Amino acid sequence: MDQNDIRVQKCGEILEHYGFEAQQEKLVEECEELIEAAQGEDYDSFIEELADVTIMIAQMNLALTDEQSEQFESMINYKLARTLDRIKAEVNT
Repeated sequence: MDQNDIRVQKCGEILEHYGFEAQQEKLVEECEELIEAAQGEDYDSFIEELADVTIMIAQMNLALTDEQSEQFESMINYKLARTLDRIKAEVNT
């Protein structure tokens, strides 16, 4: 089992224990803390909050149905492509 599989397993255990609604609220809290850290100058705090949000997003991702997961992946691909298209347009102007 690789490191990513272990993380996914741990996130699943945490999500199962606390439940979706509690973890969804925790995601909001962690996002707020990340925003504060991103606006500050404490790099260690930023890294900690970035890790917290990443863990919460992984848990939310585990809670998605197959259809929702496909929609999520599609949205990520769309947004990445859109941003790269914007970058190309900026470079060409």
